[in-house]
Amino acid sequence: MNLPLNLRIIAVVSAMLALFQLPSLALAWHLGEPVAPAAWTLVINLTLSLLYLPSRKASFANLQARDGVVAVILGWLVMIVLGALPYYLSGTLRGMDALFESASGFTTTGSTILADIEALPQGLLLWRSTSQWIGGMGILLLAVAILPYLGVGGAQIMKAEMPGFRKDRLTPRIADSARILWGIYVGLTALCALAYWLAGMNALEAVHHAFTTISIGGFSPKNASMGAYNPGIQWCAILFMVLAGVNYLLYFQLLFQREWRSLRDEELQWYGIIILVGSLFCTLEAFASTAANNPHDALLHGLFQAVSLVTNTGFANVDWETWPLYVQIILLTIAITGAMSGSTTGGIKIVRAIVLFKVLFAVINRMLTQERVIAVKINGKRIPSELLDSVMALGFAMTLIVAAATILLTALHLDLATAFSATLATLINVGPGIGLVGPMENFSAIPDPGKLLLIVLMVIGRLEVFTVFILFVPHFWKPDAILR
Repeated sequence: MNLPLNLRIIAVVSAMLALFQLPSLALAWHLGEPVAPAAWTLVINLTLSLLYLPSRKASFANLQARDGVVAVILGWLVMIVLGALPYYLSGTLRGMDALFESASGFTTTGSTILADIEALPQGLLLWRSTSQWIGGMGILLLAVAILPYLGVGGAQIMKAEMPGFRKDRLTPRIADSARILWGIYVGLTALCALAYWLAGMNALEAVHHAFTTISIGGFSPKNASMGAYNPGIQWCAILFMVLAGVNYLLYFQLLFQREWRSLRDEELQWYGIIILVGSLFCTLEAFASTAANNPHDALLHGLFQAVSLVTNTGFANVDWETWPLYVQIILLTIAITGAMSGSTTGGIKIVRAIVLFKVLFAVINRMLTQERVIAVKINGKRIPSELLDSVMALGFAMTLIVAAATILLTALHLDLATAFSATLATLINVGPGIGLVGPMENFSAIPDPGKLLLIVLMVIGRLEVFTVFILFVPHFWKPDAILR
């Protein structure tokens, strides 16, 4: 274990959280709400940031990939624990519930314990939304700094999952790449907030929803989520959810390199197809139900829910659990797929789903033609066999996790629909499920051991599974271990 690095990670994360705590503290003070919980949280974060001092002279020139993986997991756990303090110190939530809400925020899952969200103080609500925005920033850094060494993300994602398999990362330096990604992220957030405000939201709620839309988190300060707002606002949400689910490298290529051929990217095309097909089924059902009084409402409800689920945002403008079971299954299926790689979405990502299907058909073709080599291509370029292995292993690992977690939750006397959908909702970071954890319900009915399990699933899903699992491989801890 690299103690100086770990101390620095704790210090930097604490300082960052202290900085982001200031707006919610200022809002609470401005509105005359109790400021002690936020103030104490700020003091604790600032105190922990002093841990930077013992590590300030340490040299990190020879850091190993192992150190980076451990640092990322430690950083995420520190965020979750410290992020739970405002909920706990305010008396709003007890310990396990506070950890659950915090984990759901920072992992951009969007599942909630709260039955009456609007009863929370405004300062605490702002912190809740801010946690998702911070989580989205962390995901982008994870994509360029750590996952390359695990074979299924980071530079590997940039090289093998993003358009054309052309680039290892945006720029040669990780810090420069992170700044570019964050710049795009902040720009989209500002545009989203402006659009919400122009469509009729007040300024504070526009900021709330911009944070949770662009991060693909799905938290809302309203009990009815996006269903509390007018159709114009909901159309804005659809637009920015779609934009948030696009590969950020595409934005870089279009805005800075003028590579218009990126619009022909295979993953982008499938992203559009999945949205259209999912929307078609949802719209037809919404039109047939009493929830929509006219074709416009049917289209709005159907398109909104399809986009919300495929991007893993988790917003709701209608209780889609009242729709037929086959539509619910379609929604959960596209949620598992997720949006595009290189975005803040959860799920397995569309490009991996494409790879899995192409491997399936290639194997069938080999059985029929006796070909010995499986050639799988994305955007006309062949995928390396080691990446095929990684993608298939990821799919298998997620299947095992879902099965095991569902069994454990049913052992806690939850019904199968609730246990299965709660597992999926947290592992793929989408938020709502069905049954007791449906789109208009919450996770308060889950027993504490189940909540702890779901917290673990949120972190595993957010860190792309292998980032966590690799810790349990003995060879990972050997001095001569090499991650590619």
